[in-house]
Amino acid sequence: MTNAEKPRVSGEWLDSWHVNPSLNKDYDVVDGLRGIAILLVIGCHLFYVNPRAGPALQFVGGVFAAGAWGVTVFFTLSGFLIAHPFWKRKSRDLAPITPPGYGWRRFWKIYPPLALSIVLLTPIYVARSGDASFIKTAGQWLVGWPVVVPVSGQLNPVMWSLILEVQFYLLLPLLFIFLKRASTKTCLWIVFLLLLLVPAGFRWWDISRGIYFAFHPEIRLHFPSLLDAFAFGVFLAGLDNLRTIKKSWAWFGDVGCVLLAASLPTMAWLNLHPIAAARIQTEILTWVVKLASVLMLCYIADPGHARARMLSSPWLRWCGLISYEWYLVHQPIALWARDSFGPAGGNVIKFGVIVGGSLVLGLIIAALVYRYFSLPILKYGRSRHSRP
Repeated sequence: MTNAEKPRVSGEWLDSWHVNPSLNKDYDVVDGLRGIAILLVIGCHLFYVNPRAGPALQFVGGVFAAGAWGVTVFFTLSGFLIAHPFWKRKSRDLAPITPPGYGWRRFWKIYPPLALSIVLLTPIYVARSGDASFIKTAGQWLVGWPVVVPVSGQLNPVMWSLILEVQFYLLLPLLFIFLKRASTKTCLWIVFLLLLLVPAGFRWWDISRGIYFAFHPEIRLHFPSLLDAFAFGVFLAGLDNLRTIKKSWAWFGDVGCVLLAASLPTMAWLNLHPIAAARIQTEILTWVVKLASVLMLCYIADPGHARARMLSSPWLRWCGLISYEWYLVHQPIALWARDSFGPAGGNVIKFGVIVGGSLVLGLIIAALVYRYFSLPILKYGRSRHSRP
């Protein structure tokens, strides 16, 4: 089904915010899933509760805190979108196996907004804390140092996920180059199993030795122990290019929605009533979220499916389009707001101002940065590094 044939919801205003992919199909539902992911992450970081609050409020806070799994959803989507043109070329036996302009497209998407956020946020960190070490950390991020060695997590803690993204961007073409002589189906299973089992094996081996990945106060990800987050997305992209996915698969998306929705209160309940060590509980439920993420991606099989159309609604897709910029600015704003206003002390209005103000300010900044900074750069990068 071509883009022109896809059922679309009303929202022509969104076209001016959207850059058509140069190598992939245009999946509206993927934009919507990005919107779900960023809303989960925003809720996780903006909503907070008093640690001495009663169990009911702690449970509500735990549901929002489980929204951190929105990052897992992002990784699955990234695995699907980044791997898709590789599988397309592999299935058609095109050379070279790496899509033309691959590295530059990743650069124009990731680096300019990251660099802008670092340049704008670092002076505020220094002014508020009086700690000039933020300048050194900012320089490390600007030159890509965190991809190689651990760095301080004090400067915008959410940036840990970008290290993982870059590791995946670098590893994926190497896997395809190494397996260039293998058939597409053989390559699909080998790449999937390598991405799924090797990182998980490394992670479990580290845990057995008491070594854990960390995001604070120092970011330590222990390559490749977290890269299994991309595996299911990569696998589904391969199936899509092999034309294995059927229209009926869209109902798997409903199963994925149920699993994701159920994982949030389940995590909150287990935090209050643990049945195993916290890391074991989190590991098991994270696998549930990984499965839920790829199942929701099965909505691509039928854009006309009722839930697929809901996920393709313009407002949710818009949240997905600006999600990266929103992701980069939301947490510092939330932390500074709490620090500036102090404890809410049970005052609902003050709490609403802290949370709601952070939400609105972060959204406005993200929208402006995307529309007037990131979007022109994306259009430039796509036009320069795309082939007719």
